[in-house]
Amino acid sequence: MFHPIRPECLTLIQQGLQFDPLYGHDLANHLPMALIALDRCGASPLQLQRFYQDYTSHLQPVRQILPDQETTPALGHRDSFALFHQQFRQQLATQGDATVLREWLPVLLPGLAASAFHGMIRLSYALEAGDHEEIAMALAYWASEYQPLSPLTSTRHYSAETQLTLALDAFRNFKFQPGIIVDRIKEVVAQPTYQAIAEVPDKLTEAEIARLTIRAYLASNDFTLLHGVTGFDALQQLLPYVPDRQLALAYYWQAYVAAFCSAQPLPPFSLAPATRIEPDWPAWFATVTGLSDDHSIKLTYSCSRLYQTFAFDEYLAAIQMRLATHDA
Repeated sequence: MFHPIRPECLTLIQQGLQFDPLYGHDLANHLPMALIALDRCGASPLQLQRFYQDYTSHLQPVRQILPDQETTPALGHRDSFALFHQQFRQQLATQGDATVLREWLPVLLPGLAASAFHGMIRLSYALEAGDHEEIAMALAYWASEYQPLSPLTSTRHYSAETQLTLALDAFRNFKFQPGIIVDRIKEVVAQPTYQAIAEVPDKLTEAEIARLTIRAYLASNDFTLLHGVTGFDALQQLLPYVPDRQLALAYYWQAYVAAFCSAQPLPPFSLAPATRIEPDWPAWFATVTGLSDDHSIKLTYSCSRLYQTFAFDEYLAAIQMRLATHDA
């Protein structure tokens, strides 16, 4: 179903290492992720090249170490990106990706909300490409944008679905300051109303998270909740390197609930299942490989991968919903 990643794609990813993971007003550079998703969906070398040329026009050069910079990087400090980048390049060269990931993922997971899940997402794609330089870039991006939330605690008093209902009631009419997803998440976790519902249900399962995240996105068509779907797909790719899968799920769910609270507006919606849909992968992939919208490209690819694991028709409905916006 998915095409192998070709040398032409890997060459463009390597060329893209000249660009910073952030651009503009703290926006995430999706270039390597979108290229891999396009290639796996069957894009031609010409389509990949066109996407690269169009997308890189607004990117910025990658940050370098400053002469007077401290030598020890610190989690969550953007100025530490270049130091982290140098450190991870060295570690990957001497230890290999599996060893580095098993050491660092337990450190990074409490801050997986970093850059609206994009640090984790970029790392998952880098692993798929198998490119050590891209893995180093992704790890440095995640580490320097690391965004921890409140201390992780669990509860038996509500289910994950009930927690989302509580979040909806608590933040439906909340007035946020201007900003992007990461800014709103920071605002959320500072609110007493969030702290009252911040505990993670103690019996989370991957299937439950998959079901709730895709149904919430499908029912709301919300841009923030789209990242909850692509973020969960990324987590799935990283779980083989995590010693405690349940803890990883808890950290993900904690971040997802905070992101859910930050979605604006939060309309009332039902988490009802989708009707039966027959997948049309050739047509969907043919459509997505001609797009320039990085979020539509990645959502289609993530939903197609998650469908292979969980077989929820909501993933197919989400692809249809997103691609329909490009038919108008």
